[in-house]
Amino acid sequence: SGRPALPCVQPGEHVKRGTLLARPDGMVSAALHASISGRVSEISDAYIVIDGDGLNTTTYLPPLNWRETDTATLLERLDISGVVGLGGAGFPTQVKARVRERHAIDTLIINAAECEPYITADDIMLRNFAADVLEGAQLMAALCGAKRILLGIEDNKPEAISALSLVLKDSQPLPVEMISIATRYPSGGERQLIKKLLDLEVPSAGLPADIGVVCHNPGTLLASLKAVRDGEPLVDRIVTLTGQALASPGNYQVAIGTCIAGMLEQAGLDPSRLGQLVSGGPMMGTPVNDLSLPISKTTNCLIAATSEEFPVPPAEMPCIRCGACETVCPASLLPQQLHWYARQADDARLERYHLFDCIECGACSYVCPSHIPLVNDYREAKQRIRLQQIETAKAEHARHRFELRQARLAREAAEKQARREARKKRSKSTVTQEMPLPSDSGVSQSELRRLRIAQTAARAAVRKAEKALARAAEQSPDISQEDLEIQLATARENLRTTEAQLASAREQAS
Repeated sequence: SGRPALPCVQPGEHVKRGTLLARPDGMVSAALHASISGRVSEISDAYIVIDGDGLNTTTYLPPLNWRETDTATLLERLDISGVVGLGGAGFPTQVKARVRERHAIDTLIINAAECEPYITADDIMLRNFAADVLEGAQLMAALCGAKRILLGIEDNKPEAISALSLVLKDSQPLPVEMISIATRYPSGGERQLIKKLLDLEVPSAGLPADIGVVCHNPGTLLASLKAVRDGEPLVDRIVTLTGQALASPGNYQVAIGTCIAGMLEQAGLDPSRLGQLVSGGPMMGTPVNDLSLPISKTTNCLIAATSEEFPVPPAEMPCIRCGACETVCPASLLPQQLHWYARQADDARLERYHLFDCIECGACSYVCPSHIPLVNDYREAKQRIRLQQIETAKAEHARHRFELRQARLAREAAEKQARREARKKRSKSTVTQEMPLPSDSGVSQSELRRLRIAQTAARAAVRKAEKALARAAEQSPDISQEDLEIQLATARENLRTTEAQLASAREQAS
């Protein structure tokens, strides 16, 4: 739930491939660049349209030697290049690279499992760019402070394994250990792969960084290296085009923003055979109903399936409580209970049963003999909860702004009172008191104790707000960074207020 980038071009402006179209707005936001040369014809809140000129002229940033460049410059380059995670989440890579600011990282994992059927984009990438992917891993390991690199790959990719074996010995400065794992869905899930490779459990609602691990997709590593070494922003990616409705399925290097219809036409789409178009894999993908949509940075696969290939699912029947869904759940959840509570909108129990630990792999839906679309229930419940959190966050944002103003006024009043007390003590004259502290009889020890306790609590609130703001940098937050900054400012104002009141009380007591 990051912020959209802010457009920095105007309609009618001529751009080249690599021209910055929109700047990131805040920490969880990614820059957008032109993937073709041409003229900007339309700008909206959701997209920027470029009419291509067919010349494909480019404008890239100056190349950098990452081994000799300071960390701040490398992070800035990743930020302005718009590099995000290409494995599906799309989280800004430069934010993930800053993880060492909050966690000690021991291991960087290259997630080359690519376990979902149909998708082979990472496989073909590793066959052709193995050395570059490993160098990208060295770059990210240097940024996050990892001490070792592991590469997890399923054993159904012999060509990629051979290509990696040829270059592993040349990878430096950190050695890279390649571990081949059995082909089993969904071993490519971040938590599942960490368990397989390291026998470590990522805590519920936690992050891999909490146990000293960072995972990166091969595409992300290649894009990061190209952004730094070649100065090329993220303007294209490899996409698997497959399905029985295509005459020429395969992996294509596609400019980001390319119209889906044009891509499918290039791959020989037979519209009469197209039953369903899915973005992503058959298990975790989502249906696409509009072929005029463009591909995004996170589009790794398009399946143009026939009706025979992806038949219409049978009608849903009541749950028979067989427990098959629980048996196959890779996250060790209780899908049956989550299904009931999701349909009842029982958010408290959904939280208790760790709904957000569900990786939406679709295994439970696949094995369900009653054909219940369990994953759809979970997705809808997550979306409903996220929307509720956004509305709550908006209300909290307004409250925090009000509290910040009140805290500022209280701090100014306390400081003004402290100055009055100081002047009164110097002049020995009578001054009308605006604070409840008595001026003639001094301040009691109990009042001083209360103010010291308030000061300690205010300091704790500042530390808590600072940690919350730092934590927001690790994941896409439901509460905006601006709101967290307001909470921190309010806590600091309250601390200054209590310190001023305590100083005033001590002046009176002395």
